[in-house]
This record gives sequence, C-alpha cells and structure tokens, in this order.
Amino acid sequence: MSTKSKQTRQKKNQPKKQKGKGRKGKKKQKKVDKFAKVYSKQKKSVPVRDLYQVMRWPKYIKIQRQRKVLMKRLRVPPAINQFTNTLERNTAYQLFTLLSKYSPETKKQKKTRLQKVAESKVIGDNVKSKKPLTVKYGINHVTSLVERKKAKLVIIAHDVDPIELVVWLPALCRKMGVPYCIVKGKARLGKVVHKKTATALVLTDVKQQDKNAFAKIIDICMPKFNDNVETRTKWGGGVLSSKARKAIEKNLESSQLSKKLMQEQKIRERIIKEKLEQQRLEEEAQKKKEEEAKNGKPEADKTEDKKDTKKSGKK
Repeated sequence: MSTKSKQTRQKKNQPKKQKGKGRKGKKKQKKVDKFAKVYSKQKKSVPVRDLYQVMRWPKYIKIQRQRKVLMKRLRVPPAINQFTNTLERNTAYQLFTLLSKYSPETKKQKKTRLQKVAESKVIGDNVKSKKPLTVKYGINHVTSLVERKKAKLVIIAHDVDPIELVVWLPALCRKMGVPYCIVKGKARLGKVVHKKTATALVLTDVKQQDKNAFAKIIDICMPKFNDNVETRTKWGGGVLSSKARKAIEKNLESSQLSKKLMQEQKIRERIIKEKLEQQRLEEEAQKKKEEEAKNGKPEADKTEDKKDTKKSGKK
C-alpha cells in the first residue's frame, strides 16, 4: 500500500466539520445575480410592480370590459333583466344530458337512413322510416310551435345579441301556458343542434323512458320562470363603482357631522341667551336696590305715604 492511498482513506474516515458552527465556521454568502440591472446608487434592483393598468390591451378586450361596466352602471328594465335569472347548474346539466339524446341528425346520418329506405324499395320491402324525435330550433320555427301549443318546453339562451330577437318570447310562453327556461350560453345550445350558436330550442315530445326526467325539469322550470312575478317586475343594474360609493358615504358622514354641529350650535346659542337674560334680570334687581338705598325708603312705603296724604286731603 502506498502512503498516498493511506492518507486518502484516513481523510475519508475522518468526521466532516460542521459549517457555520464555532469560531472558524464561515457564513453563507448571498447569491448575487450577475446580470441584474442596478437602478440606484444603493445598488438595489427595481421592485416588482403590477402593470395591469399600464398595459396596452387590445381594442376588443377594452370594449368587452367597458360594456360589462356600463351594463352594471345603467338601470336595466325588467324585460331585459329577466335574462340574468338563469337555470341552476345541476338542473342545467340534467337538461343538457336530456337534450343530447334528441340532437338532430347530421347530414351523413340522414343520407344513410334515406339510402336504406331506397334500397328496401328496390328490393320490394315497403319499409317506412319515421323521422327521429329531435329538438326543434330556429326562432321562427320555435314561435310557430309555441303559438300552436305543440311545444312542451322552450329553452332560451341568456346572451343573445341583439336581445330584441328573444325579449318577447318569455311573455309569449306565459300567455300560451308553455313552460320555458333561460339557460347560460347560446354556444352551448348551438352545440346540441350542430351549429355555432342557437337562440332558442324546443322539445315537442319525449320518449317513454325519459318522461320522468322531463317531468322533473318542468316542475323546476314552472315556479322559477312561468309563475315568478318578481323577475317580471325587478329592475336591474344601477350598481355604483367603489369610488362613487365611497364619495356618497363621505357626503353622508359629512352631512351627519354638519347636522350634529348645527344641533350643538343651537344648544350653545340657547344657553348663551338664557345666561344673558339671567344677567339682565340680576342687573335690574341691583339697580332697584341702589335706587331704594339712595331715596332712604323702599317704594312700597312711598306708596303707603301717598295714600295717607290723599285721605287727609279729602277730610
């Protein structure tokens, strides 16, 4: 064995020295970024700032945000505000699962169905293919179904633009006694019908196996939408910004303070008036006393003397 190998083994077997403890323990140095820019004499880096307001957003995002704020600030009439009252998440999920079963045929599905019918006719079998039960869509078709009372349930999107396309539909449904509901998302309705968007859908009928689920949905929709008077009369919007609310609160506080100060001032004035009056009465009483002291007799004795002189004169 060489001496070098022995020395290395001894070094390995020796216990390691704990850093930072004892006098000889070295302090850990902070890691300094070499490429960090220095912006001041003290060599401090610039603090992280929120650049949300400084950032230059695209025009369409600005318009979206301004529109949202404007819709909050403006007073919205009940006819338009009723579209904010939408179906709950769980019931909406149940409804869309049911609607997915009745989504209309695609072009390919329709083509295959008609081809089968044509082939059967060629063979000689008179097989009649019925149209499958599907959801009806298109605003004109929906209105005609509601007017003829063929619609069992009308589903309306809450974000139709322009809103005038759908504003009158809830009133028509109420008049004809057709249950309706307002659901979030025209795109979600469009997906059911294989389109980008859809304003309203109608269910005319349901299969026997889905009738219980359909009845439950109608039981939820009727009290929330058809029989709900509050949604028809409730105005929306009119929400002030935090800045405006603070200003109003400040004005109220200042008005309350001014009222308090006015009341305190009135009380002070009344006390001062009472004190002045009391002082005046005291001064008058003092003057009378001084006059009496000068004359020698009090005024009551003088009056008695005058009466005696009158009586002696008469005699």
